[in-house]
Amino acid sequence: MGRVMDIKLPPSVLEPLIRTYSLMFGVTTEEILKPEGGFECFGDFFARRLRPETRPICADRQAVISPCDGEIVAFGTIDTHGTDYFEVKGDQYSLTQLLGTSELDQQLRGGGYMVTYLHPRDYHRTHLPVDGTVVRVRQVPGTRFPVTDAFGFHVPGLYQKNERTIFEIDLANGAKLAIVMVAAFGVGNIDTSFAPASWRKTPVCRERDFSPPLSVKRGDDLGAFRLGSTVIMVWSQDALRLDDSVGPGRITMGCRIGETLLSSG
Repeated sequence: MGRVMDIKLPPSVLEPLIRTYSLMFGVTTEEILKPEGGFECFGDFFARRLRPETRPICADRQAVISPCDGEIVAFGTIDTHGTDYFEVKGDQYSLTQLLGTSELDQQLRGGGYMVTYLHPRDYHRTHLPVDGTVVRVRQVPGTRFPVTDAFGFHVPGLYQKNERTIFEIDLANGAKLAIVMVAAFGVGNIDTSFAPASWRKTPVCRERDFSPPLSVKRGDDLGAFRLGSTVIMVWSQDALRLDDSVGPGRITMGCRIGETLLSSG
């Protein structure tokens, strides 16, 4: 399915397809930043960029912003009592299995998490929620089960079974943040400039360390789904604090969801 999305089509075929999809799912086409000459394939449309003014970044430099458009479906605190588990909709998740490594367990234990589901109508790029440095990117192979509620109910541990790309980020205050882009049905192709394009073609376990780490700014482009899925943020205890107003419901990339803490430890 991912290969089909990348087939180049003539405008006479692609443009009606995009219009039909947009009408079916409620895509706000006025926001789209169309490339010169138009889109070449449906995957390019799905990973589209938006006009900057449609997603303004919160002006407060201390603010943590939403990394993507979507619906917050879960958030909370990671277990502090000797385990690395957290709960999403009654399902238990292990940090070790989700992130594909046990190295971050102790650092993230006692921290927080937020899960955002991206609807087919949404903008499907993920951005940095805070300033920091990218120290590692990891691809973990897996299944591509749909992430809808109806299907997820029958697949325990869905997010840690599906293919995913994980970004490990150090914050200026010494804290840690991990951003997980979770693949879904037909979504094995996650684009990111932080990893070679070949990773998308052959999903096997890979890891890339950056030495020195790459400096990134809040709002920078992290990666894109070429079909939709889920973004999970996981952070250490002294990294950030979500605003009291944050709860289940719609958010857009760039809006304030919390604030960074001044120091870690």
